[in-house]
Amino acid sequence: MGIFRTSRRRVGALLLSTAVLATGGVGLAIASSPGPATPSNATHLGHGINEFGMTKAFFDGHRLSFTYNKGFFCDTSVRSTASSGCEAGATFNKAPADHFDPLFITVPLGFDQPMNMIDCPAKLVCVDHPGTIDLRRLEPALKPLYPTLTKSQLLAALANFPVPAHDHFITDANNNKAEWWDVHVVGVTSQRTFDNIRAHESYGFIRHLINNHNPHVVGPIPTNLFLFFSVH
Repeated sequence: MGIFRTSRRRVGALLLSTAVLATGGVGLAIASSPGPATPSNATHLGHGINEFGMTKAFFDGHRLSFTYNKGFFCDTSVRSTASSGCEAGATFNKAPADHFDPLFITVPLGFDQPMNMIDCPAKLVCVDHPGTIDLRRLEPALKPLYPTLTKSQLLAALANFPVPAHDHFITDANNNKAEWWDVHVVGVTSQRTFDNIRAHESYGFIRHLINNHNPHVVGPIPTNLFLFFSVH
């Protein structure tokens, strides 16, 4: 089992890169008028509702399934304004277990991904995932996507944001045993690059893109979020 972390300095550089690279578009929709609040999917702050279900994922060039039976965990010692207690852009201080593996989620930025072409579609809360997350620390990176919003308006919108559409990538199946997985975000600003990542079905390809400074891939960005599942 491995523990994957990203330094604060590295996060700052990643956000600066994304701020330069992201272009106007869709992908992370902010409603122009208030609508029904996205459910936090939490029993109380930082702890998700225990549900049973499955999602799809990618591992080592293959498609596989995650089976969930326990709600998410978000370290509430990390400041978050989301109703779930979850935060992107800052790593956890306390983990729910001594051993865990990384889960990388690829998030489309600046474009929409069809519902049948992504593991967790937009506007749906996947099983045992949080429904909301605080994205304010990513405001510099996301600002180019919302040129008509002021900084204060965007910060307000990001404070309790619906968890965006994403795919799942892992680097270890943990012998198909259930465990906690700490979540890292990988932003993708190109539809073509996103499609190539899905076609390779491997975090190794994502790591290759990052190591070679691909301008359309930024991350991994840490979170205080853990998900609990087994791999099949």
